[in-house]
Amino acid sequence: MMVYGSPLHHLEDNLMRIARHLDLEVTVSAIPGLILLSFEDSVTHTSETKVIRCANGWDMHRLDQTSQLLRRVVHSEIDIQGAVSCLEEIMTAKPIYAWYWQILNWGVISWVLCLVCFGGSWVDSAISLALGLMGGCLNLAAQKFSGYTNFFEVSVSILAGLFAAALSQYSCFGATTLSATVVLLPGLVMTTGVIELSSRHMIAGTVRVFYALLLAFIIAFGLLIGVEIYNQMAGRQVDLLLDLTLCQGLSKWTWFGTFPLGIVSISVLVNIHWRHWASVTIVAGISYGVFWLFKFHMGLDDLAPVVASFVLGMVANIWSKFTGQTAYMILLPGEMFLVPG
Repeated sequence: MMVYGSPLHHLEDNLMRIARHLDLEVTVSAIPGLILLSFEDSVTHTSETKVIRCANGWDMHRLDQTSQLLRRVVHSEIDIQGAVSCLEEIMTAKPIYAWYWQILNWGVISWVLCLVCFGGSWVDSAISLALGLMGGCLNLAAQKFSGYTNFFEVSVSILAGLFAAALSQYSCFGATTLSATVVLLPGLVMTTGVIELSSRHMIAGTVRVFYALLLAFIIAFGLLIGVEIYNQMAGRQVDLLLDLTLCQGLSKWTWFGTFPLGIVSISVLVNIHWRHWASVTIVAGISYGVFWLFKFHMGLDDLAPVVASFVLGMVANIWSKFTGQTAYMILLPGEMFLVPG
């Protein structure tokens, strides 16, 4: 569940449910990348601690399958041996979307969010599409070569800053750079960290929030380096600002045409199965409609994302109760659209 992106308080709660079902005395503690399981024996007054290291990722399809399997175990619909076999099948299953779809999806996300979230024009979105495709190729390289992983975010932001600066006379620099690096921006990590802090999971939430801030600084530093490289290559000093008010965006009514495509592309990014695209788009559309109402018709700019997020969480959980789908999976694309970093 940690590998597939479950919030850690959900992870601990689910492990405790399994422990009670199996009549095990277990104390669970989880922080990003590490799980501590302390098995206690009340008869001999001894304990044994297991330390499990695992990576953090985002795979909503496998997380949903794992959550469904956990419910079946807790409700005694399947025995443990059968559940272990099903879990092995989940972990070894082929990816839903091939590598070339993932690369194309990076470009589509940058294109859509440039238009909807950053006020870009068609020219800005075309440049963002190209830079997004470049980021998708580098992401594939980071998956293939472990040594490149630590340099991935910096290299993408440097190249995005360099090419955006070179094309700044034809486009809005703020819209192109932010949309090109939007997948890297730590809005999702920050949101998960705040969720964990609000659930009194202080260690995990603090680690995620600090990591998100550090990653934001790294990306901003990479963009600055890219601009400086262009200045040295061009032999002139160009001051470029991430000021979105300088961008000449399209009519807001065009957002409704690109919004569903943006939700689908984010769903592909976090590996949500195509069968859930309709559910995700409907729930996100309700939330975005509330955001539109509060921001553009009532003029409550600060309150709009708060109310929209509340509606998103409420609708997603109600939807989950009726359909049995994992609520976190249903609300995630909508939340990422409201907070693109």
